[in-house]
Amino acid sequence: MNAARLAPVRRSLALMVGAVQLLALSSEPVVARAQEDPAVTDPRQQYALGKEAYAAKRYAEAALHFEAAAANKPHAVTLFTAGLAWDQASRPERAADAFSRCMEVPGLDAKQLQTAKDRLAQLEKSLGTLVVSAPEGTRVQLGNLTEVRTPARVHAAPGTHTLTIRFEGKPIERRDVSLENAQVQKLSLEVAVPKEVPKEVEPEPPPPPPPPPPKVEAKPVLDLRKAGGFGLVGLGAASFISGVILGLQANGAQEAYSKAPTRESFDHANSLATWCTVSLVFSGLFVGGGVALILWPEPEKTHEKTPLPGEAPSPASGSGFTSPRVLFGPTGATVRGTF
Repeated sequence: MNAARLAPVRRSLALMVGAVQLLALSSEPVVARAQEDPAVTDPRQQYALGKEAYAAKRYAEAALHFEAAAANKPHAVTLFTAGLAWDQASRPERAADAFSRCMEVPGLDAKQLQTAKDRLAQLEKSLGTLVVSAPEGTRVQLGNLTEVRTPARVHAAPGTHTLTIRFEGKPIERRDVSLENAQVQKLSLEVAVPKEVPKEVEPEPPPPPPPPPPKVEAKPVLDLRKAGGFGLVGLGAASFISGVILGLQANGAQEAYSKAPTRESFDHANSLATWCTVSLVFSGLFVGGGVALILWPEPEKTHEKTPLPGEAPSPASGSGFTSPRVLFGPTGATVRGTF
């Protein structure tokens, strides 16, 4: 009867002793020893220290040693043993993390694997589970639990917790996550890419105006009057040459008449002299007329206003001649013009 009454007291004392041990471990004596003694960082040495602590029933200390042994290179059996130690230390969230990690690494026998699966399923009934996926090299830490690489399956008591995220080559990020009892929450993390500030696009300048059409120079057209003048000059020159030839022939005929005067030789010499004179006279007329036509000034061009129907055309300035106009009226068509 007395033993039955003392049983709750003994359980309370055991929980108090476990809490005192846990508080003592929270000061990280193992980490301090590892920093002071480089030999402690050896995975084999860590595993040996874990076994020693586990045999002495210092379960939390043993679990820390086992996790330190598997920190650089995860080992299935070491993590499985860490899960057993955390379970004995009444740390269900850390035990669940260790059991979850040990099943991700090959090396457990069938019995150990089944034990890890059954114990993880039982522990997750009273915990919140967070499954984190992230780019390679990312590490996450839920609250003050062990930092693990992603992809990771971490656990904690129901409630809101802080998730510390360490992207490779990026500053540390923190995010609040809310976990519910016996519920699995998935979280996918991505590296935030800084948004580029769009550059102001300068408006395009307006297109240049089209080039003006090329000027078409009018080819000079020979004036009919000047053409006639040059023709007359040419005709005068031809007449002059004909007159010279006829004059030479007339002189020859006159010499022949002087040697043998006959009626026929006289008429012939007289006829040649007459045609010579006519040719020379026409040559002078042709040349004079042609030169006059070539040198005659052109009349000034005036712009006449086109009269409206029924309006008399105005005479062009500087000229007494206007082109005839045909006007249409009620009584018929009338031709008007000034000469």
